[in-house]
Amino acid sequence: MIKLIASQVTIDAAAGEAGRREITGIAVPYGVAATVADGTSVIFEQGSLPVDGKAPRLYMNHDATNAIGIVTERVDTPEGMMFTAKISATRLGDEALTLANDGVIDAVSVGVTPTKFSYDEEGVMIVEAATWSELSLVSEGAFAGAVITEVAASAPDEVAESI
Repeated sequence: MIKLIASQVTIDAAAGEAGRREITGIAVPYGVAATVADGTSVIFEQGSLPVDGKAPRLYMNHDATNAIGIVTERVDTPEGMMFTAKISATRLGDEALTLANDGVIDAVSVGVTPTKFSYDEEGVMIVEAATWSELSLVSEGAFAGAVITEVAASAPDEVAESI
């Protein structure tokens, strides 16, 4: 005869024990022209994207229904806007990390609304300021230099218990 005795189980998780799920890279290079989805040629200037305020969401392919995380760090450098983003522990987040780690998806694309801009003599939009609402993982971005430079994904240690 097998007798089961119910007992209460408590699981405590300390901060930082969930494993790292981050990507780092260049959100957009400065001073480089690229043609965006609507056909407009665009150049972002240094300082055009905010480093504080509401954090941009992280999406797959600019699709808000495919949110996978949030940008946790923004650093404005002379070369471009650097970022670190945390990937959520979801099925879609797991897939995104796998694709990024395998190099299948190695580019990013910013979702912005220009608030201060002008056009040069060739019709290129020069963005001086913009609100930055999202960053997307994409297979091919408009800006060749907008890339993922590091994928940090580690699983938490699993503890096996014998019964």
